[in-house]
Amino acid sequence: MIEEKIRTIDELLSFVKKLYETHGLQLWYRGVMDARLILLPSIQRSPQRIKSERYLVNDFYIRTKPILEPDKCPDKKNYAGWMSLMQHYGLPTRLLDWSQSPLIAVFFATETYRNYPDVDACVWVLAPDRLNESEGFGSYIYPLDADTAQDMLLPAFKDRGHNLDVADKIIACRSTENNRRMYSQQANFTIHNSLRKLVDICDPETLYKIIIPADRRSYFLESLRVFGITEGFVYPDPDHISNDLRSVYGI
Repeated sequence: MIEEKIRTIDELLSFVKKLYETHGLQLWYRGVMDARLILLPSIQRSPQRIKSERYLVNDFYIRTKPILEPDKCPDKKNYAGWMSLMQHYGLPTRLLDWSQSPLIAVFFATETYRNYPDVDACVWVLAPDRLNESEGFGSYIYPLDADTAQDMLLPAFKDRGHNLDVADKIIACRSTENNRRMYSQQANFTIHNSLRKLVDICDPETLYKIIIPADRRSYFLESLRVFGITEGFVYPDPDHISNDLRSVYGI
C-alpha cells in the first residue's frame, strides 16, 4: 500500500491528480481523525459488537418503525434502507462510509483536531471498481439497494436464506437514499459481509493512505473554509448552520 504524507492543499491536489491519471475520476475517500486506526466498519470494532449485530438491527427496526414518518420508513425487506438509517443515527453497522470528494474526507479527518492535538490524521483512498473486480463482482459499482447488495446485508437481519455467492465478500456500492446529508457528503459505502480487512485484500493500486500530520490539521480545516467546506455544508441542518454563523461573526 502506498502512503503519502501531505502538508498543504497543493500537495493533496497534486497527489490526487496523479491517482486520477491512473484511475480517472472513479476514486472514493474516507477521512479518519487518527491515522493509527484500522480501516473497519463500526460493527467489527469489537467481538461484542459482531455478536450483537442481529439483535441490534432488529431492535432498531422494532423501536423506530412506529415513530418514523410514513415517507421515511423503508419497507420491511428494504435492508439497505434500514441499514442506512442505522448508519445515519450512529449505530454500528457493516457499512463503511466513503465520499467522492477528497475535500469532504479531509474535513472529517480534521474537524475534531482540538480533541486529539498530537495525533496524525489520514485520508484513505479507494478505487471501488478495482475492489469489486477483485471480489468477483466485475468492475461495476452497484447501487446500495441492488439485489446483490441486499443479499450481503441480509445476514445482519436473519440467519437463513443467505446467498452463498456473496459470503465472505466486500463490495463497493453507491448510496441511493433520499437524504440531504448523504447528498452533501457525496456519500457511498462498502458493505463488509466479511471479517477480512481492506488493507489485507487490496493491492497497491486499489487502496492508498494519505497522512495529515498533527501540526497541519488546523491549517487544512481553515483552508477548507475558504472553499466553502464547513460544518453547515457537510451537515446541512439548523444546528450546524448556526455553528457556522457563530464562527463567521465571532460570537
